[in-house]
Amino acid sequence: MKRLVPLVAALLLCAGSARAADPAVAAPDAPAEKPEPVVEVLTVEDEGARIDELRVRGEPQRVTVRTKGPLKSHYEIAVPRRGGNGAVAGQRVWHVLSF
Repeated sequence: MKRLVPLVAALLLCAGSARAADPAVAAPDAPAEKPEPVVEVLTVEDEGARIDELRVRGEPQRVTVRTKGPLKSHYEIAVPRRGGNGAVAGQRVWHVLSF
């Protein structure tokens, strides 16, 4: 009986340390990781232009217009930013000298 008590104590100690090493068991109060944001790429195309829109969490991040025809060019439409004044929102932005 005297030999059994230290053996049981040793087994409980090992089980407790193995349980503490498991991250799922060690921190049950830890918050779950944030889910990945929803990213959408929308494309609208007709015979005159192609419009690509990038949305993250439902908010537009980038709108690119690519024209078709003899003068193939592209430009972006400035989207309003959170916390910004929105002065340039909706304006065309041409990328000159971009490689």
